[in-house]
Amino acid sequence: MIHQKLRTENDKDPPTVLPSIHYYVLSLSPRTSRFYEGFRDALIEMHDPKFSNNSTMDVVEQTSGEEQVRDFFHQVNQQFAQYYTQDPLRLVVAGQQSHLDMFEDMTTSKPLLINRINGNYLKTDSVDLGKIVWPVVRESIAGVNKSAKRDLAAAVKEKTVVSGIGDVSRAVESNPGATLFVEEDYHIKGSLHNTDHTVIISKHVDFRAVLDDVVDILIEQVLALRGSVIFLSNGTLTNFNRIALIPQN
Repeated sequence: MIHQKLRTENDKDPPTVLPSIHYYVLSLSPRTSRFYEGFRDALIEMHDPKFSNNSTMDVVEQTSGEEQVRDFFHQVNQQFAQYYTQDPLRLVVAGQQSHLDMFEDMTTSKPLLINRINGNYLKTDSVDLGKIVWPVVRESIAGVNKSAKRDLAAAVKEKTVVSGIGDVSRAVESNPGATLFVEEDYHIKGSLHNTDHTVIISKHVDFRAVLDDVVDILIEQVLALRGSVIFLSNGTLTNFNRIALIPQN
């Protein structure tokens, strides 16, 4: 069977998708692949039967079963395309090396790939898998920035740093390309006011929903404005009320 590579609407190449803390995870296997939607380190599994292989394969790794594996990965590829069309997010793919190579060979979604994670994680629960995947996503958002703390200290001396959730929320939209520093586990239940971007606190928030967390909203805004986000360990930004913004020079 000849497999067509994943195409998006109007048979165009996948558009550029900005970095985000909201992403997809695909854990590959010849029998059952698992598909998740991720928000930071929290994963929600999408229970879709099309990510399961209903064919009978006694020894899938043998040459005689390779075409069946390709057929199944083609099915997985096409089903991922349906989710991507509805909500275009970047993707982390996990699986054994040969399966990762096979899947990538049949898809044009490479520009969407955050990274590959080698290993079999089918029996890994979503909580543990999220802890494995999130550092990979987090690094892709910030890149390797060993000078982050030094840059923040320099901004303090130059009095260009904005700190605290309230001031940062008001400064984000007027500072495209800024760098946001935020503590890893910093969350605030609520949203932003549409007019003046003040913080609205709410007691009823599901942290799995990215738009119910003020901190996540600000992170997404910074990334959408071509800025960068540096996640630091808890306690690092105590003097900045756990969050700080440096405008682009």
